[in-house]
Amino acid sequence: MEPDNIYPSVGADGSIRAIFYNFVEPGDTVVINYPSYSMYSVYSSVRGTKIIRINLKEDNDWWRTDFDELLKQAENAELVVIDDPNNPTGSPMLWAKRDLISQLAENAKGFIVVDEAYYEFAGYTVAPLIYEYPNLLVIRTLSKAFSLASYRLGYLIANEEIVKALLKSSTPFDIPLPSLVAGISALENPSYVKDIVNEINKNKEILYNGLKKLNLKVYRSMTNFLLIKDKRNLWEMLIKHNIAIRKLYDNFYRITVGTEEQCRIVIEKLGEELENSNT
Repeated sequence: MEPDNIYPSVGADGSIRAIFYNFVEPGDTVVINYPSYSMYSVYSSVRGTKIIRINLKEDNDWWRTDFDELLKQAENAELVVIDDPNNPTGSPMLWAKRDLISQLAENAKGFIVVDEAYYEFAGYTVAPLIYEYPNLLVIRTLSKAFSLASYRLGYLIANEEIVKALLKSSTPFDIPLPSLVAGISALENPSYVKDIVNEINKNKEILYNGLKKLNLKVYRSMTNFLLIKDKRNLWEMLIKHNIAIRKLYDNFYRITVGTEEQCRIVIEKLGEELENSNT
């Protein structure tokens, strides 16, 4: 990508916010998958838009989007936002397949935003297609694979005219200098990120297999977390051991992959709690 195609922002959220505040008006239609990253709904609500949710479908170890419905709704929407891989399921949505992206970009009324927050784990991207489709925008973050969450640094990849429009409403003071220095250093050292991704993927397999052995319904993931479905209160079982996981909604939990030791502790403590709950 050329510098003119990059819009730096305060975290990926900064790019999302810029899109909603610059390219969406009250009363416009926004299409998202459900579930997906919560801030899409938050900004939709703040901006007074009509939001249409395309329910993801459970498919064995993965979740799938209803592409036909997504395409249908995109035809009348000012904005379509897809996190790919999806948060919180960890599943791939469009796999950056050219034919799917082309159909969306060519038939959508407005902009197509692909949030690639977990791009480094997934290994696929739609970024090269921005040159063919000026209504295609790609969001990235340095909070995940780069381990720079506290630095609050992200960026958007888009057509040069899109970037120019967004820069008009930003200032040179939005992103702190230490964050920019850390971000540039991280991007200049791709081997560092590769090592982190390999380590997390290895630990993810340990955690996945361990949870499966506990007879839990755990889904495959192309991110740095795993989604679990269980009717028991897994959050309560683990918090007593000072292990925090996220309870999303009824019967669903998200566990972030940590070090190998942390993953093994989660498996051990959760196994103890589940065994006690059955006695």
